[in-house]
Amino acid sequence: MHTLVLLVALSNQLAFDTQQQGDMYTIVPVATLTQDCQCSYKFTALRSGSGGQSNSSQSGNIFIKANEPARLTRMSMNISPGDNVTITVTVSDGKDIHLEKEWAPPGNV
Repeated sequence: MHTLVLLVALSNQLAFDTQQQGDMYTIVPVATLTQDCQCSYKFTALRSGSGGQSNSSQSGNIFIKANEPARLTRMSMNISPGDNVTITVTVSDGKDIHLEKEWAPPGNV
């Protein structure tokens, strides 16, 4: 058990901090790395529903200090019932670090 906890603590992680107020969602990807990193990130949001389709993306460079959670960007979007939404975030240093994670709202298939 202690080994598992230690391995999780020593691994690079990408997570989403999300807040919902009605149909409005705020999504903040958070990276925690085991070493300092001058990284690039890309955030892509794909949405389709009765109101049509949208594709939004943000990208940039960020310095991430080891073992300190770093908020990469922030996006707010209206997600109505029946909308199909997929958020994808990648973080890379172009060499050793490459993380990718997807998020979808609860109930999204």
